Order: sequence, then C-alpha cells, then structure tokens
Amino acid sequence: MDVDIATVAILGNAGGALIGFTVAVIAGRKRDVLGHRQYGWLALAGGCWCAISIVKVMAASPEVAETAYLIARTVSSQIIAIWIIFVLVYTGRRSWLRPSRLIPVLIMANADVLLLLLGQGRFGQATVVPITQNGVTLLAIQRGAAFAATLTISYMPALLGYGFLIEFLSRSENIYRRQTAIIGAGGALPMIVALLYDFGYTPHPGIDFTPVVFVISMLFVGWALFRDKSLSVTTLSGDTLVDNLPDPVIALDDDCVIIDYNAAAASALDHPDPDGEPLDDLAPELVGHIERGEVFSFGDSFTYYNPQTTSLTDQSGTERGRLVVLRDVTGQQRRQDRLEALQAATQQFIEAETAEEVSEMAVEFATAVLDQNAAGVFLEDDGVLEPTVISESIAEHVDEELLYGSPTDEPESKLWRTYETSEIRAVSLDLDGLDPLDNALMLPLGPHGVMAITSHDSTLATEDRRYAAILAQTTQVALDQVERERELRQSRSSVQRRREQIEFFNGVLRHSLHNAMVVIRGRAEHIRDEVPPRKQRHLDSISDWCGKLTDMSETIRDINNTVTASEAERLDTVDLNATLRRSIESLRVEYDSVSLSCELNGDYRVQANELLEEVLQSILRNAVDHNDADTPRVIVTVQQASDWLQVRIADNGPGMSDELKTTVFERGLSPDQTAGGFGLYFVSVMMDLYGGTLWFEDNHPTGTVAILEFQQAVTGDEAEDDPGPDDTETAATEAQTKSHNR
Repeated sequence: MDVDIATVAILGNAGGALIGFTVAVIAGRKRDVLGHRQYGWLALAGGCWCAISIVKVMAASPEVAETAYLIARTVSSQIIAIWIIFVLVYTGRRSWLRPSRLIPVLIMANADVLLLLLGQGRFGQATVVPITQNGVTLLAIQRGAAFAATLTISYMPALLGYGFLIEFLSRSENIYRRQTAIIGAGGALPMIVALLYDFGYTPHPGIDFTPVVFVISMLFVGWALFRDKSLSVTTLSGDTLVDNLPDPVIALDDDCVIIDYNAAAASALDHPDPDGEPLDDLAPELVGHIERGEVFSFGDSFTYYNPQTTSLTDQSGTERGRLVVLRDVTGQQRRQDRLEALQAATQQFIEAETAEEVSEMAVEFATAVLDQNAAGVFLEDDGVLEPTVISESIAEHVDEELLYGSPTDEPESKLWRTYETSEIRAVSLDLDGLDPLDNALMLPLGPHGVMAITSHDSTLATEDRRYAAILAQTTQVALDQVERERELRQSRSSVQRRREQIEFFNGVLRHSLHNAMVVIRGRAEHIRDEVPPRKQRHLDSISDWCGKLTDMSETIRDINNTVTASEAERLDTVDLNATLRRSIESLRVEYDSVSLSCELNGDYRVQANELLEEVLQSILRNAVDHNDADTPRVIVTVQQASDWLQVRIADNGPGMSDELKTTVFERGLSPDQTAGGFGLYFVSVMMDLYGGTLWFEDNHPTGTVAILEFQQAVTGDEAEDDPGPDDTETAATEAQTKSHNR
C-alpha cells in the first residue's frame, strides 16, 4: 500500500503542534523545577514550528511556501537561541545570562535568518521550485552557496550548549548524570535530523520532519525534568553509595523519604527494602538525631552512630535532599565513656583517706569499667608486696603464697620484678597455676606497690593497656595523696605538741619572771628608807626596769599568740589614727628633744591587732635613735594606695645605704646596725603576719622614709559598695606592686 508522505507529514506536524502546546502549559506550572521556563518556551516554539510546517507542506503558491519557510527558519533559529539559554540555566551558568555574552550568541543562532532577510530581492538566496519525488509533488526551497556557511554559524550555539552539557555531565560532583544524559540525547536527535534535511537526506525536499522529532524529544526531556523523581532529587553514582560500606548510608529527599540506601542502612533500619519509605515510619526517633547531629543509638542496638549530613543540591544550589552517613562510633563512644568514668572517679580517688579505700576503688574500676575479669592491688609493707584488695576470682583460684612478692622469692616473683623495675609488664599465667586466668598486665604504683589486671583472653588490647596505665597513674596519685595526708596529720600533731610545750614553758617563764620582778621591786622599796637620797636613783632605775621587763613579758606573750594563731584569729580591725597618736605621745615623753608630728587627713582603720602600737613605736624609735641631726625631726603621714594604707615615717637623719635597706630586717644584724637588732626584725615579722609590707626609701634632702603598708579594714558601709573579692584583690596587688617599684 502506497503511503502519502505529505499526509504523514501533515498529521505528524499536527500531533507535534498539539503536544508542544500542551507540554508548554504543563512546564509553566512546574515552578519548582530548574529551567522550567526555558523548557516551556522550547516546547511552545516546537509547537509553532510544527504548525508552520503544515502550512509549508500544504502551500500551493511559491509566495506562501517562501513565507512559511522564512517563518519556520526564524522559529528554528529561536529554538537554538532558547536551547542555549536553557543549557546555561540548567548547568548553573547564570553568569552568562548577560547581554554582552548573549547578544553575540543570538546573532550567530540567527545568521541564516539574517542572510535570508538581507539577501538580494525579497528572499535573495532562496528559490521555490516544484519537485516530484516518490509520487508526490510539493514546493521545495533551494538555497544558494552561502547557505552552508550560515548554517554552520547558526549551529555553533547549539554545539556550544552541548559542550556545556558534556562538561556538566563529567563533573565529579554532578548527581544529575542520568538526567543530563537524557537531556543531551533528547536535544541531539532533532539536530541530527535537521542536518540530514538541510543537506538533502530526506524522503522529499519539501517535507522537514525535524519539528516533529524535536517535539518528541522534548517529551523525553520533560519526563527527565518533571516525572522521574529519582532524577529530580538525586541519582547517586556507584562510587557514592557502595553496598559493602560498613556504615549505613541513606539518601533522603526533601520530604525525608528514602530514595536510596546501602545494605548496612537496610540492616540498621531492620527493613529489607526501605526504598520509598518515609524515614519517620521506620525509625521515628532517627530524624531528630540526624537533625541534632549528635552521637546516638536507636532501637535495641548498643551501636553508637555519629550522623554526618551532606546537602544534595541542584545546579543552582537549591537543596533537593540529603545524603546521611551514619558513622559507627561505638569504639569512640566506649572510649569516651571510659574516660568520663575515670574522670568522675578521680575525685573519689583523691578524697579517699586510706590506701585500702584507694585499692578497693581501683579494683572495682578495673573490673566494672575496663571490662577485665579480675584485678588486685599489692602494696609494699616491710619489703614484701602484700595483697591489699583482690577480686574474688583471684582469691578463689590462686594459692595464697602466690599473692605475695619479695626479692627472695624462688623463682623470681613477677610482682616484685615489676615493683623493682617500675616497668609495665605483660605476663602469661599459664604455668603459674592461676587457672582459669590466662594473662595479666602488671603496672607499677611507684613506691607503693603494683596493680595487676588479669584476663581470660590470650592478649590485652592496646587500648585496654592504655586505660589500665591511666588507672594505675590515678591510683598512684591517690596513694601519694593518702601518704601526704598521713604525713601532714603527723606533722600537724607534732606542731601542735611543740606549740603546747612552748606555750607551757613560755607561761612558766613569764610567771617566774613576773614573780621575780615583784620580789625585786618589793625589796628595792623595802630598803629605800635606808638608802641615802643621793643613791635612791639606783632604786628608781631598778623599779623602772622591773616594770619594763614585766611589760616585755606581756608583749612576748602577745607576740607568741599572734605567731601561733590562724589568720582569722590573728587579725582584727584597729583604729590606725588612735594608735599613731598614742605611739607619738609615748615617744614625745621619752624623747623630749625630738620634733614629732603626725598628719592625718582621714579616718583610717587597718587589719592588725593589739601589737600594732609596739610595731609603730619600734619604727619611730629606730628613726630617732639613728638621727644625728642637730634638731632631730620625724614626720608621720598616711596615704591611700587603692585598698591599702601606707604609713610613711620620714626622718632627717643620715640616711641608709642601699645594701642596708635590703638586709636591715634580717635577724642576724648586729645591735649597732639596727639599734638593738630585734626591733626591726620584730616589725618585719609582724608586718608579714598582718599581710602587709615594710620597706625603706630615701628622704630628700637627707634621711630615710620607712613605709609600712597595711591592708585597709572594710567597715560595714564600705562592704556594701565592695566591688567583689576578685576586683579588690587585683586592685590591691596592683597598688602594692606599684608602690614597691617606686
């Protein structure tokens, strides 16, 4: 049966036009698909091309045929232009969508149309001739010699678009490879048919099947873009999802529906084929864990996973899904749990009061947390390692004589060898009669002894050895702490006994001295009437010294109480103004030829005690006794230095050498250097007990300035405005440092 080729062409183009217009409408509604707008224009242009081709086939006059050909050629050229724009959008090259780049491409796509419009005559290089072929006579267009050149130029943008598609297809990160391949194949088919037609390979020169083929190819492109869900979200290449990966890998779309998985994921989800299943239905808690990105375990599994999520994006960066890798971190989590348990137990180790408590905690930790079968702590006592705490399995299966170690053992004890060399030793117990234990890790505990951790396994893993070593170090530190606390308690007890002894003999001495002074003073007064008046001054001197020695014994008592008291007991709030005035008045009586003045510009209180007056008088006496000026002068001032108060005692004496300024407070100086030596040493000791400082500076033009720096006492009102202990301490330290560096 003969087939009318013209009828086939008309019907095919009619169907193509209908399909093209329909696809264009559908594409306009797929706004969430990248490149939908450009694809819609392609489908619309394809439908128009088919409709114009019908007119061209049915044309009865050369004018209609020429006009239809020009319009069809114009539409096909625009299809090439739209195609390149679609490719640029699809491959993520939106930076090319600028006039400076697009205009040259569009001119090239329309090169043949421009030649037709600008040629000689109305259609210049196009001639309409009737041609009969295969029993069908139709009007056909014949082109001139320039046609091949313009055709080549027109197809160059199309070839450029295919180059972009091929490059995009070869990208390693392209997860749309199958989709890209279908689009490329769909676009290549009509171009091949068009080239065959343009170069004369056609059933009839007047019939072009390219529009129909183009519309059909657009159907494949549309299916790839809109209908295939796996293509529109992700198509993972074989090297991305490998079934034999030990970690579960799941690909999810933006609705958390599984679109791909590996064997490990199916096993973890306990589902033979989770493809297409919502993840919430298979493991409701898993989505929340993935969102948080934290280590987790789910279901009845004791496996821990660390989720790592990678966004699956299209060419424009829009997220289309997620690739979730559930890394198995069970080993890491176990190590972390062990470290956290060891850290939590460290405080308990340090707080233990006896070596037995430390040993018991070490054995319990080794068996419960390190998952070892048995453990024991062997502590040295009089040259022998003895089992302090051991697991029940060791006590039940090991002969008692094997639990002791000494340098005289035959054969040599493994316990003692470890203790002696301070080296970690892994030993086999097969021949030691220690069934059912197979091996042991012996760890030295410094001078205290050895810890042994035993196992039924043939070897201890490297990780187990590492944690056992950490446990042994912690145990040794705790035992050191217990030993120091024991020595400290003994030291405190010894200090307390010495203190009580000193207080006892000091009390006896003061009592005897006081009684002796009373007797001496009484005897002196008893013979006063028998002593001539001219010699009674000796009795007065005896009486005065008795009073001084009695007062000195009380001062020594106060000093002793201050030295042995705690800081809270030692310090009190003392009125500095009143104490300074009393000290100066006392010296005015003692040194009537010395000019003494005191300048007080505030109400000052310091942290000290009742000996403060003795401290100030010692410094004042030192300033007077070493003053060789014709008119000795001493000026006392008080100045604020942040939270400290500085008492400055300036004299106009001969001054003090730099060497003496640094050694004057030493106890061993001779009396001629310090006016008694004990005075300034006493002041230095008391200032240290007060938490203050004492130093000397040069006075100008001559003399010395003694500076006593005290902690300022905080009254009730001032405490409310206190900026805080940290700020106060910092400010005080800075002020004191500045004053010392002057």
